[in-house]
Amino acid sequence: MEKSEFKKEIGFKIKVARMRQKISQEKLAEMADCSLSYIGFIERGEMSLSLYNFVKISSVLHLDINDFLKEFI
Repeated sequence: MEKSEFKKEIGFKIKVARMRQKISQEKLAEMADCSLSYIGFIERGEMSLSLYNFVKISSVLHLDINDFLKEFI
């Protein structure tokens, strides 16, 4: 899988999880202590996530990191 495709897949999965929980991008950014624009870049696959931010966002969205990433391994 290409890096750009990987970023888009991760971003899409984060967006779907956020929307299922009816959390706005603004609220996710606030809860994960990052900027609104950063969340937008991530969800569109335009920026890579650091491991630290991935853990923070996953925690806010109550995502199991192992389950989230298993299809990529």
